[in-house]
Amino acid sequence: MNATPHFKNNRILVIDDNRSICEDIRKILCGHKADAALQNAEAAIFDTQAPVAPPFSFHVECALQGEQGLRMVEAAEAAAQPYAMAFIDMHMPPGWDGVETLNRLWQRFPALQVVLCTAYSDFSWEKMIRAMGRSDSFLILKKPFDSIEVLQMANALTQKWSLQHEVACRLWDLDQLVAQRTLELQSANERLKKEIAEQARLEKQLRQAQKMEAVGQLASGVAHDFNNILTVVQGNASLLLSGKSPESPDCRALNNICSVADRASKLVGQLRTFCRKQAMDLRPTQMRDTLARVAETMPRVLNSSIKVDAHASPNLPMVSVDGPMMETLFNNLASNARDAMPEGGILCLTATSVTIGQEQADANPQSRPGTFVRLSVSDTGIGIPPENLARVFEPFFTTKPMGKGAGLGLAIVYGIVQQHQGWVEVNSQVNHGTAFHIYIPAMAAVAPRQTTPTVQPAKAAPARETVLVVDDEPDLRDLVSQVLETGGYKVLCASSGAEALEKWAKRTGDVHLLLTDIVMPDGFTGRKLAERLQSEDAKLKVIYTSGYTIGMAGTELANVDERSFLAKPYRPSTLLKVVRECLDQTRAAPNAAQKAA
Repeated sequence: MNATPHFKNNRILVIDDNRSICEDIRKILCGHKADAALQNAEAAIFDTQAPVAPPFSFHVECALQGEQGLRMVEAAEAAAQPYAMAFIDMHMPPGWDGVETLNRLWQRFPALQVVLCTAYSDFSWEKMIRAMGRSDSFLILKKPFDSIEVLQMANALTQKWSLQHEVACRLWDLDQLVAQRTLELQSANERLKKEIAEQARLEKQLRQAQKMEAVGQLASGVAHDFNNILTVVQGNASLLLSGKSPESPDCRALNNICSVADRASKLVGQLRTFCRKQAMDLRPTQMRDTLARVAETMPRVLNSSIKVDAHASPNLPMVSVDGPMMETLFNNLASNARDAMPEGGILCLTATSVTIGQEQADANPQSRPGTFVRLSVSDTGIGIPPENLARVFEPFFTTKPMGKGAGLGLAIVYGIVQQHQGWVEVNSQVNHGTAFHIYIPAMAAVAPRQTTPTVQPAKAAPARETVLVVDDEPDLRDLVSQVLETGGYKVLCASSGAEALEKWAKRTGDVHLLLTDIVMPDGFTGRKLAERLQSEDAKLKVIYTSGYTIGMAGTELANVDERSFLAKPYRPSTLLKVVRECLDQTRAAPNAAQKAA
């Protein structure tokens, strides 16, 4: 088994009795080849530079029945050209259906990744999983399907196959090395143990990355679209609320709208916590104080039949943490403990200082040597069955009844701990309770906090500037225009980068600020637009806005000052504040330079 570890398998089999479906999938996965040929021809005709060809393409073959598909998979394996994945139709009369085809394939080739394609909505996940005995290597694709969805599934599952293949190759090589060195050198035993431990750590990281991959894609897309909607809802409610007296009967409804929009925004932020890096407000913190504050709020989360016992060791070292994130961590663990103790019990919260040695660190792939503050949350509940213990941090994994839990609480805990450069361990016994232990790195020392003299802010000048607003969402564009005009600004609006250039060319006076969305449908991103306009007017100020965070927007926001980025959703007051601060930077810059001189 001397395969190349980083081998990328692009071979895909489509099993469908409808030839047109096979051809549709082939066009989706291989269509860019024709596009590349056309682009190269266009470049030759117009004497322009040809675009860079995609670095990877798929090889798609088709079978019309399950029996034929099995024979093709067998032949491909025999030729050392295995398929990485297969798209299988659920109904293929008169032969095998999708489930039987999948079972027969997995009996011979368990590594094959599968997408089941169906035009019906009456299939039960439970029945399918029972029929197949596993659910970790197949996805469901509803017909009619979206091209982007097919491409995402193909990319994700072929990458998964390749990663599993890489792990298998490394394990095989490691087994050979262990067998050889065991026979030849008994003295190398300790070194082999370390290599095996490292291999286990890599496998565990790989499994975790696979689990988080799908949710990461979901979170980024949901965050962008959902935050656009929330900005409009929140902004219009705030505008209506600002014109109402406190006694108005509409105030309560509008306040409820704002409150629910805030909760929705926080939910999106929590969803991103475990799949992308979030901006954190890290501050030196004494966890004894945090533990005491959390213990006081626990009665709001727990039942009255649950007793809370909180204890922190004396002389705890300081840690650098985000306070609200740590409170979310404790609340999620407490909610989990509450559900595990329906008849009541004891919830223990403790904080202790621990020192991890090299030997102890070697025993746990996630840990490392050093001094840590260990936060423990333990209950006397029903415990977690051994078969579920390894999956408790999986997003959307839950054993609770429908409607009682989404399976995000512990995944968010895991993400928070990871962002704080720590790790979490869990111990549980059925009917004897569960304990979660969180390890946060201790700070070496805390520098004395310096106080800065209070500077009285200058009185804001009346707004007279012109702002160019670029966003492809019409409702959001109208809201921003209304807010800025209310603030005294002159507003030019555009729905795309191309329209923004037209408005720029027809302007009758100076445009002082560009407020632009990052992601726009015509491929003319906000970053490209800003660079184009600033090349013509270096004094132009820019504020980028997006439903993505800076960490999720890729290279488009690389090296962008956070002060020039306005994350959605935002309130009208926040918009006016950020715009004013950005414009005032232009006036303040010369004075600062003179002071420096």
